[in-house]
Amino acid sequence: MHRLAMGRRLASAVATASLVGALGVAGAVPALAAAPAPLSFTIDYTKNTSIPQTPHLGGGFAGNGPVLDASGKQIGRTFDTCGIDGIESPSKMDADCGAYVIFNNGDELNLSTQAVIDANPFDYPYTFKAVVEGGTGAYDGAQGEAKVTAERPGVYKVDVHFK
Repeated sequence: MHRLAMGRRLASAVATASLVGALGVAGAVPALAAAPAPLSFTIDYTKNTSIPQTPHLGGGFAGNGPVLDASGKQIGRTFDTCGIDGIESPSKMDADCGAYVIFNNGDELNLSTQAVIDANPFDYPYTFKAVVEGGTGAYDGAQGEAKVTAERPGVYKVDVHFK
């Protein structure tokens, strides 16, 4: 009987030690960082962007311009590259684009989209979505979605929601 009780105590001690060890390991896992707060800004590509006069399949364009807050203050710059992978009409093209927003504090936010780009000012405003692909600083590892509103040719309001 003494051996049976000793065996049970030993098994219980091993089980308790295993549980404590497992909880200790689980407790050592770093907590996930909180998602950044939603973010809104306007990108103005009308300053230095060169869009081809006649879009053609396989062509591309790149641009850069200021990033502005709601009051119109410049809070950063953006750089984008787009490849044209479809032509909808003489004024509309499908483009696969990547945009990199570099804020004045040095943090970077990376966005990408497959969207219709429209050069006809009578078709504005229109919206499309973009994917948050991380960044640096506050946006390191960030994920989420952006609603992009093309307000007029070359000017986009961006509302970002992080996961």
